[in-house]
Parts: sequence; structure tokens; C-alpha cells
Amino acid sequence: MPINVALLKYGYHNFSLTILETCEVENLTSRENHFFDVYSPEYNILNTPGSPSRGSGWRHSEAAIENMRLAANNRVKSPEVSAKLSAAQPNGIKVEVVDLEKNTSTVYNAIKAAARALSIDRRYIEHYIYLNQDKPVLGRYTFKLINSNAKKIEQLQKTSKKIEVTNTNTNEVTIYPSIGAAARALGYRQASISLYLKDNRTKPFKGIYLFKLV
Repeated sequence: MPINVALLKYGYHNFSLTILETCEVENLTSRENHFFDVYSPEYNILNTPGSPSRGSGWRHSEAAIENMRLAANNRVKSPEVSAKLSAAQPNGIKVEVVDLEKNTSTVYNAIKAAARALSIDRRYIEHYIYLNQDKPVLGRYTFKLINSNAKKIEQLQKTSKKIEVTNTNTNEVTIYPSIGAAARALGYRQASISLYLKDNRTKPFKGIYLFKLV
């Protein structure tokens, strides 16, 4: 779009947003047409107020949309963009990622930023760190905290600790890597199991399950 090019070329400080006039909705087209005649704006996509396509914006071709999608994906996956996205999260937990295949080490300012750059679920990273796993994630990545927000670590540890689940009907005992994993396997809400643990309840959950962090 011309306005995008102009903003990049001349700088945002050379542009401003001003309300020229307020009017009733039924007078909108005529007043807009008036200002088109007065100012002859060069950045508008549609130059005819009240045209059938007015308000629907510019329609890109499917090929153009696909090209923009691919370009956006490439930008997000590039090391430069990943670093910028990571730096934008200063309150996160800084983590070092070692790629064993490429023999490289990269530091991200947040677990979420690292997960996004690697295209994996951030829970893989959280479980690796907080459950002290030593097997590389996806057979390729290892993770290590560099510095951290203590409060955030405490929150993550609460949901990343292993949990022992005992079925009182069958006496079967199963250990899950996290509360979330247990909740998904049993078909219950994670918050409900967390509350059960927080209150140190002894009565079986839903009359069936006993939970204990291990």
C-alpha cells in the first residue's frame, strides 16, 4: 500500500491523524466526497466515496496472499526476528537452547520465544527443565535456564511436577509428568486437580482418584 511505503520512507513523525469533521451517518458519503475534492488524497485505496466496494478494503489475489503468508513465516523463523521477539519479553525466563544436530547454542529471553522459534510446544521445554530430564527433546534440543523470574518459576513448577494418581477402584497407580498431563488423560480440568492438591484433600477426587505430587 502507498501509505505503508510512505510511512517507512518519511517516518511516522511526519504523519498525523486528525478528525476533519463529525457528521451524521447518512451524510458520511457526501462529506467524504467533499474532502476528497478539497484535498485529493493520494494514499486512499479507494478514490470514490460510496463505491460498492467501499469499506471492504483492498482484495489481494490468492497468489499474493500465499506469498505474504510464506514471507511472514520466514520472518518469524529467522534468527533475527526470533531474537527481537525474545527481547520484547524481558520479564520472561531466559533459557539457553543447544541444538545437538547443528552444534549451536542460542539464548532466548523467554521459554515461549524459544518454543516459537523451534516450532514446538513450550511445555516440552518446561518439562525438560523442571522435571530435570536429560533426554534431548525431539532427540535434538537441550535446555538450560540462564536467569529467571523466581515468581514465574514457582508458578511453572506447580504445574510441571510429576503427579501420582491412584485409582481407588482398581488400586492402579499411574505417574504423569505434570498436572496438565494427568488432567488430559483423565478427562478433567487442570484447575480442579490443582485445587484438590492445594487444599490437601484426602477424600478421593470424584470418588475415584487420589492425587499426590512426587
